[in-house]
Formats: sequence, C-alpha cells, structure tokens
Amino acid sequence: MSYQQGWPRHFLRHPQLACVAVNLADRRLTARLRAALLARRDRYDAVVLLHSAFSNACMIGPSLLQALARLRAPKAYFIGNEYKLMPEKMAFCDALGIALLVSQTDSPEIHALYRARLGCAVVGIPNTGLDPEVFRPRTPPLARPIDLGYRAVDVPEYLGHDERRRIAEFFVANAQRYHLRVDISLRPEDRFTESAWADFLDRCRGQLGTEAGGDYFDLSDARRIAVNEHVRILPTTTREELFARFFRDAAPCPIRILSGRNVEAAGTKSVQILFEGRYGGYFAPDVHYIPLRKDFADADDAVRKLRDAAVCAKLAENAFEVAASQLTYGRLIERFCAALRPLL
Repeated sequence: MSYQQGWPRHFLRHPQLACVAVNLADRRLTARLRAALLARRDRYDAVVLLHSAFSNACMIGPSLLQALARLRAPKAYFIGNEYKLMPEKMAFCDALGIALLVSQTDSPEIHALYRARLGCAVVGIPNTGLDPEVFRPRTPPLARPIDLGYRAVDVPEYLGHDERRRIAEFFVANAQRYHLRVDISLRPEDRFTESAWADFLDRCRGQLGTEAGGDYFDLSDARRIAVNEHVRILPTTTREELFARFFRDAAPCPIRILSGRNVEAAGTKSVQILFEGRYGGYFAPDVHYIPLRKDFADADDAVRKLRDAAVCAKLAENAFEVAASQLTYGRLIERFCAALRPLL
C-alpha cells in the first residue's frame, strides 16, 4: 500500500502548499499530545484527512476528532475502501463537517449518492499516484528475469467477484504450458514494502491485474453484513452459492477503480495483462495494456502479445506516458487543490 506513504510525502513536498503533517499511526504519548496541540491551533486554510485516517479502522480518537471538528477551516477526506464500514465513515464525515469528499471512483452515480447523503462537494481522484523517484524503469525489459508477476490479496466475498484469485490461479496453472517464468502470489505475507515492490516491478517484463473494487456499492453495508453473517454461520458456502443467494438478482452499482498496481506497473514500464475494464478511463485495451477476457477465451492471444517485444514496448511506453503526465502525485494534488479552492 505504497499510497499510504506517497500521499503525505508529496503533500509535504508540493511547492504550492505549506503542510503540517500528523502521523496518526504514531501512538506514543508525545505524538498524541502534538496532534492534539496542532488541532487546537485554528490557523489552517484546510484540513486534509488522507485514506489511512479511516480506511479499515478510524485512526482518530474522540478527543482529536472533536478538536478537528471545531476548526473553522474546510475539511477534506480521502475516503478509502469504499465497500466497508460505510455507515461509520458517513458518521465520521458528519462529525467532522466534511466539506470535500475525495472518492477513489469517477462514477457520477456514486458521487450523486455521496452528495445526497453528505451535502458536500465530491471529486474523484485515483487512490495512488506515481512517484517517479521510486517507481521508474531501470532494467531493460528483455533483461528482466520474470515474465509475469503479481502481488495482491484475495478480495472478500461481499465484493461479488473473485477476479484476483481467478487471474492468479489461471497463470500459475498454465505457466508451464505457456513457457512463462512467473512469480505470482495472493498470500499477505508475500506482499512487499514500497521500495521492494518497486524492485519487483522492475524485475518483471509483465504484470497481471484487474480493476480494484467491487460490483455493488452500498452506503448501508447491508449486503456486506449479510454475506459475512452467512459465511460465519456456514463457512463452507462456496462463492457460487453466495453469488446465487446475494448477488444474482441484485442491481449492480459497480465501484470499480484504477488500482495503484496499474499506476506503478506503468511507471516501471512493466507491460500489463489486465482483465477487461475501464481503469478509470486512463488505460485502454491494446493501447496501454494487453486485454484479457474474464473467461480466459483469448488467453492464448494475450500470451502471444506478451511474447512480442515490439508490441510490449509500445504498450508499456503508452502506459508510462499516461502515468507520467496525468497520474503523478503532483498532478493529482493539483486536481485536489482545484476542487478545494472554491471552498476556501
């Protein structure tokens, strides 16, 4: 999750901003006292709460939250994991008086739901930018020892799909048939630190990938709660059975987003084999990546393209240009500032 380091690093570096950073993960008494003191100095133009402030859990205690709520400056919240704890995150926005919600999706339908619920401004910005000092191509493609790499964790059942597992298992099972050198894992213990992830990408000619997120956006968390409860009671339930029970007749409201894996692979010129998708409108099939149907019917064709050095070089260069021109942290912070400026 390199974006949890990337965003604060680049906010602090941005030439148009003067930022005071608070590390909410630092639980030492001195750090908590410093955070409380800073929150009581009403001298800020804006307060920015990044994804890790409340993604899997709220990192802001009650006293700090009250102090932030009293600040007159507009507050912006980069909401993370927009598929879980949504009632709690909406209550968090209410308590703070959020003026700008930064969603990871560009979906107009989801933005409208947020506006109706919170009455605040909403903007869509990818959750990960490119840091070209960390993620850059150093090794020529033909000198890289891995043909296809992948690191991810399996998604929970309540997202309505298991694409990460399916794409990983397919290429592990077929690596020998395709004569591919692969390094693919969904095990949490095999994930990398930021710098090790950059080194891994630079060792890979290609990367697998899917869109992040799920197929059913829900501010109430009702489906997530129901699926989790069902699995708790009947842990042997298959994904197919869960889909038939909870998803088959539901109207999808997808919250599919561009993954940081896609951005950082582009930054290292590691060509990507991706399941069909929008990828935030940034990457197009056969222009920026090798497309793969979700039933794997065109897998042979995808591998043929992966073996074509000229095709890979063109796709990787096109994706790199998009990442370097549109998706650096500097560019994304400029977009954030443009959305925040009318609220100041």
